[in-house]
Amino acid sequence: MLLMIVLGFIIPWLTAGYVYKRAPKIIFTVAPFAALIALILNQLGIQIDLWTIHTSSNMVILNTLFLDLGIFTVAAVWFTYFLYYKEKQSVWVYLMFALGMTGVEIIALSIHLLTYHEKWNIFYTFLMYLGGFIIIHLIIRKLDKLEVYP
Repeated sequence: MLLMIVLGFIIPWLTAGYVYKRAPKIIFTVAPFAALIALILNQLGIQIDLWTIHTSSNMVILNTLFLDLGIFTVAAVWFTYFLYYKEKQSVWVYLMFALGMTGVEIIALSIHLLTYHEKWNIFYTFLMYLGGFIIIHLIIRKLDKLEVYP
């Protein structure tokens, strides 16, 4: 559990300090949506028995809470920063983040922090991350239309 807290929560939020200094609105607008999306999808996947996260906690929600509020949320913050503030090509930003997060899951699978059940695989994981980033992009576009950014 300590490994997940440090690698999945503390370190990602330390990197988010860079984004906060340059575009603090991202933290206050995108991060809550991203945390909610991550929390819902992770809990849904666990509850319908698509995957299991192996930690020392007996409380199911604690198994993913630090990841949902940490690395998944911060990934969406960085995604928004590159897409909107750095104005990088969206195809490359999508690929970089969806493949990067899928790579993180491959590492978690290889060190046995995560187990996929027979109904789930790494391709579905990639599609789920891609879908999550699409939802974040739609939120960003709406916030832009509402003149929240920059």
